[in-house]
Amino acid sequence: MKLHRKSVLRFFRGYRTQAPDREGILLKKGARNTSYQRRWFILRGNLLFYLEHQADHTPLGLILLENCQVEPRLGATEPYAFTIRTPGGDGGRAYRLAAENREELRAWLWALAGATWTRLAELLRPLEAQYRELCQAAGQEPGSPPEDCGSPATPRTLFSFQELHEHFGKEIRMLQAVHRQFQ
Repeated sequence: MKLHRKSVLRFFRGYRTQAPDREGILLKKGARNTSYQRRWFILRGNLLFYLEHQADHTPLGLILLENCQVEPRLGATEPYAFTIRTPGGDGGRAYRLAAENREELRAWLWALAGATWTRLAELLRPLEAQYRELCQAAGQEPGSPPEDCGSPATPRTLFSFQELHEHFGKEIRMLQAVHRQFQ
């Protein structure tokens, strides 16, 4: 898949002011350089950026996590190693990474497992169903998501899971209070 460099950089820099889903040091084994290199990784939604240093303003690369497989590498020489396999022609690509300890490995595997829009949509479905039920019980029409997520880098129709969760959560709490009054 080809990505437009300027768009990716605009997206990356536009979200630098917001807290990432996860960030930290991972060891990355390259295709050409077969030794592990320390890199700073930033997970935002379904994009995993990697930089040479934490303070860098331009990522060395990114991994699109949609439809990827994240697998621990149990027999690897590095004790906390895992692989991210991307789909694509000729079997896709395998990114070989390692955490510095067991806790970091678990945290990264957990974060990466939930880092696809498909997974976020699965998490959002029960919230939407609860929201609709409460609207119906209160005799109100369901509202719309927030008008603007505040990012200059994304269209106004895209929202982060956290923004949708907060928006619908506020309405659900309000509807629950109204529903309790009528019971």
